[in-house]
Amino acid sequence: MDIVDMITEEQGLEYDEAMNKFYNSEVFEKLQDKETGLYCESSSYVYDLFCDELNLGHIVQAEI
Repeated sequence: MDIVDMITEEQGLEYDEAMNKFYNSEVFEKLQDKETGLYCESSSYVYDLFCDELNLGHIVQAEI
């Protein structure tokens, strides 16, 4: 499942709003950086990191 779809379903946001939040997040920035290896992780894992960023203001993962 697409991460933006997960955001719309889980957080009740419109697709455009969810896409904007995700694409402007630190998680998305790290996802684009091949050195983090985040692109190899599952959508669920990336979504959980995104939720951490929203709720805590930062990503909670020691590896990146």
